[in-house]
Amino acid sequence: MTEQHAPAQGTGNHEAVLRIAADVLKVPRITEADSFYDFGGTSLQAMRICARIGKELGVRVTPETLFECDTFAEVVAAIDV
Repeated sequence: MTEQHAPAQGTGNHEAVLRIAADVLKVPRITEADSFYDFGGTSLQAMRICARIGKELGVRVTPETLFECDTFAEVVAAIDV
């Protein structure tokens, strides 16, 4: 995880994905340049993130999306929020 990044751009949904991931992973902040693996993400946490995204944003996302994307920016792009 790097310390400084450009602010996340995009919709409130974009920022919601980062907020949800940070909450589930129990970290203060996640940026779009961070990776799910930077925080030692587990498959259970991936399922929780996906369920919350679905519930809060109405967007279907699978844990594979988190596993296959190198950064949260790619996750957001993959689920098209």
